[in-house]
Amino acid sequence: MSDFTNEEETLQAEHSDFPDNAGVLVAPPRIYAGFLALAFVLEMIWGMNVFIWGVQMALGILTISFGAGLLTWCVELFHKSGTPLSPKRATRELIVKGPFSLSRNPIYIALTAIYLGICILFDLFWGLLLVVPLVLIIRTFVIEKEEVYLEKVFGQNYLDYKNKVRRWF
Repeated sequence: MSDFTNEEETLQAEHSDFPDNAGVLVAPPRIYAGFLALAFVLEMIWGMNVFIWGVQMALGILTISFGAGLLTWCVELFHKSGTPLSPKRATRELIVKGPFSLSRNPIYIALTAIYLGICILFDLFWGLLLVVPLVLIIRTFVIEKEEVYLEKVFGQNYLDYKNKVRRWF
């Protein structure tokens, strides 16, 4: 049995009779895509230009690049650990290295950055406003379910990790 205080790269599940998955009903990327589609529709109906083109393009590309880089790093860590990325599948290991040593949810930070970058790049004022309900939905219907699941699967090891590493930043 591994212990988070040993600073190991991953934590093994404490027992084999854990639930099959976190019970997340909608895949998080679909939630982000749905909000992005809504932002485009609202922009078509009540469009507002808020950015200067050069700044908009540079900031949008920079934000998307940050999110894509962070997401790639996270996906690589999941792949190397043999743990499925989907919250609809059983978690085999708790990843605690790399960006997961700074945030318990770097994948959602990455997806939010990509979402914001697209909103900036395409001057989607409504998308910027929708980021607050988007993050609240992700927190309530995805992250909180994942946290309950991970606590059941990894027990005290997850609680130690949760106490040491913040949810977002």
